[in-house]
Amino acid sequence: MHEPDLEKLRRFALAVGLVTLTYSVAGISLTPDAAISVLGLTFKVSRPGLLPVGIVIASLYSIIRFYYYGFMLKKSPYRVRRGVLDELHCLERPYIHGKRIPVYFGPTEFETKLSDSDPHRIQQYVASFPNAFPRFARATPSIQTHQERASTMKGDLCTIYSAKVMIPIRCRLAATIQDIDYSLPIWLNLISLGVFFYHTYLIRS
Repeated sequence: MHEPDLEKLRRFALAVGLVTLTYSVAGISLTPDAAISVLGLTFKVSRPGLLPVGIVIASLYSIIRFYYYGFMLKKSPYRVRRGVLDELHCLERPYIHGKRIPVYFGPTEFETKLSDSDPHRIQQYVASFPNAFPRFARATPSIQTHQERASTMKGDLCTIYSAKVMIPIRCRLAATIQDIDYSLPIWLNLISLGVFFYHTYLIRS
């Protein structure tokens, strides 16, 4: 199935949101037979009352389309981070008892649920670990192999390999900003539509 360029779709949704917001806040109105010049071309608007309808439809269309392609068909950055944290252990209370690890705040040191006596499996896991949290202000998320001695049920000693993950607070702050920016086409259009209906129906009535 053909999927549109998400970045182009994002730019289109942001542009529609800004147009809707500007139209509402600036109080733009057109008189019958008004003329609009765009790139040197003059357009005559015979039915200016239908212009707000077109703006609202474009804004709603942008919300639905970006949500469908950006959140339903594709994993958003938040969903990727949520999946990473759900695969980690935290040895701090109350998370050690099974409480879900928050995405944007909370502990910074974790251990992977995967542990094995074969170091190659852990090394492959570390190599394929998703780069979910951005670097920010010289803080960088890290994952490193870890080993410790353990006893088998027979009492024999063996080496168990796992991995330790560190996600600094600054990286989680950057993740918050990234998620807000990613979902901005939806929030901007929702705010713009709210402002539009407020100015159109509440203030004028």
